[in-house]
Amino acid sequence: MSTHMSTHLYCVVPHQLRGAGAIPPGLSGVGGGRVRELPVDGLVAWVSDIERDVPIWGTGVRETGEGLREHDAVVEAALETGTTPVPARFGQRFDDDDACRAALVRRASSVESLVTTMQGFVEMTIIITPSTRRMLRDLEPVIPEMLEPQTRGNSPRYLDKLRATENASGAVSHATDGLADQIRLATVSVVRRSTVHQSVTPMPLRTISHLVARDDITAYKRAVRTVQSAGEFRFLVIGPRAPYSFCGLTDDSGGTHGMNLAD
Repeated sequence: MSTHMSTHLYCVVPHQLRGAGAIPPGLSGVGGGRVRELPVDGLVAWVSDIERDVPIWGTGVRETGEGLREHDAVVEAALETGTTPVPARFGQRFDDDDACRAALVRRASSVESLVTTMQGFVEMTIIITPSTRRMLRDLEPVIPEMLEPQTRGNSPRYLDKLRATENASGAVSHATDGLADQIRLATVSVVRRSTVHQSVTPMPLRTISHLVARDDITAYKRAVRTVQSAGEFRFLVIGPRAPYSFCGLTDDSGGTHGMNLAD
């Protein structure tokens, strides 16, 4: 590897997924780098080369949104081979292949356990969000204030008003608690583990990820459809995806963004 390049880690897969045909031909990763294998004892890491001076995190599309999508596309390509990859948290960059291998070897027991445990499973995610009708109803008391001529120019945004209304009443939170519990009961027979994600948007919503066997995906989706929301809430089901939310290397990390070798 050139001294101007570093190694970007995407995921780790079982040793059986190695050799010709394991990585889809022409698969590229962050910054267009060719994805390749890095054998590590009984496992295989999927990595690519990236220039050292290209920032992983930053303010541009390349460093944030686009880089995340390129990283995730490689992990999903591994999932499509039929195995379950243990995804690395975005931004796991090492000086070279030896440094990447050494980091994995240091956590070998935890990584190997994760790879073994996750085989045959995928992540399904449900986003519960209020319908437009529900949001407008909750906003009705503050609409006159939003339309006041003297405050219109400096008025908080629509979603800020919605959040303020929700903070005052807790109505949406209570309603989503009830729906989340209904979903839990409906899917309890097929969900092995679950985690609730903290919202990062002003919109009041609930994001829940479930670890589900590949063979149970159809049953899972059918169970979710049995939950009724009276038209006031909408469900968005995402997946199957690689199990980012269940790949922490420590007991308390949660792993909500993938395996972090710095844990």
